Amino acid sequence: MIPARLLCCTLQHGELVPGFLAEHDHPWLRCLFDEAERMQGRRFRELAQRLAEPLARAAPPQQQALAAHVLQSLVRATERAAVPPSKVRAALFGAAALLERDAAFAVAAKDLGISADDVQASLFADLPGERRVVGVPPDLSLSSLVLRANLALAQALLGRAARVRVEVRGNARAVVRHAKLRGLLCTVTPSAHDDGAVLELSGPLSLFRRTTLYGRALATLLPVLAWCERYHLSADVVLRGREHRLELATGAPLWLAPEPTRFDSRVEERFFRDVGKVALDWELVREPQPVRAGKHLVFPDFALRHRRDGGRAWLVELVGFWTRAYLEHKLASYRQARLERLILCIDEELRCDEGELPRGARVLWYRRRVDARRVLEIVEAEIAPR
Repeated sequence: MIPARLLCCTLQHGELVPGFLAEHDHPWLRCLFDEAERMQGRRFRELAQRLAEPLARAAPPQQQALAAHVLQSLVRATERAAVPPSKVRAALFGAAALLERDAAFAVAAKDLGISADDVQASLFADLPGERRVVGVPPDLSLSSLVLRANLALAQALLGRAARVRVEVRGNARAVVRHAKLRGLLCTVTPSAHDDGAVLELSGPLSLFRRTTLYGRALATLLPVLAWCERYHLSADVVLRGREHRLELATGAPLWLAPEPTRFDSRVEERFFRDVGKVALDWELVREPQPVRAGKHLVFPDFALRHRRDGGRAWLVELVGFWTRAYLEHKLASYRQARLERLILCIDEELRCDEGELPRGARVLWYRRRVDARRVLEIVEAEIAPR
């Protein structure tokens, strides 16, 4: 998370407007790249000092500091220490109390079983400023630095939020899953759109403890949102003791995260591939749109739809760990959504209680691999009305 001094933003009608970098900043960003290349092999503290100075091309001071901060994080190499630096310092400083410099290095090297050059290289290898500059990564372009800097700024602002609201359409499940995996305090409700979801999240400043850790976890949500069809984020951000509204939406110039994992498990991935091989007349849709069930949303694993008859469609859930109460709650949610054509593929090895299966469930048991042909047999046995 970037420090507060790098939060370049303005207030317009009570709303926070981030000072995002853009294409017109490329000329002075090129100067940053050139300086980083010139400093290759030198200590990181020397590069930091140089990038804080005026460049050959005039640059907005706050934006220059932001871009320099992000660039520095990408060009710093970890120093390799032959021996832990703290151990090297103890041996060297003990010898230096009695001997001249060169003799002290020789004695320390002998005691540690390394060369005098290794003693020199390992002495302060654990200090960030002593790491070496490796130069600009070959795959880092001016455009990608712009997007990375913008993302760092937006994440830092979000890390100072008291409340966050996100409305997403398309790929909502990936966002909800990410929020839950990161342990965010989150409620999910249907949006005004049938295929959308609204996430209400607590911001770090609404908590009493672990606000920094929580803020970092919340910030990781931003690059995932770009994989949604559309999103709109609003947050109440606290700066200098006052609360301001931050708005971000589809098209914001932010760095894109790697594509979210398509499957939660190898079982899901194999099932998807197997259906594609044996069911040429059917299309298996991974993570279809969420289904409204009263005040809540249900996120099916798959939708199985006939390619020529859209009225023939089923939902398929792959269930890992389970109890009778868990399955009853899941089935009740689908009934509330008035969806009856549901197949539960249940791992028979992961039962967590002795309860029986709830009645009325279409169940296909599996071990390690779901039988795609058996799923099709269930589907073909009951032809939906046209």
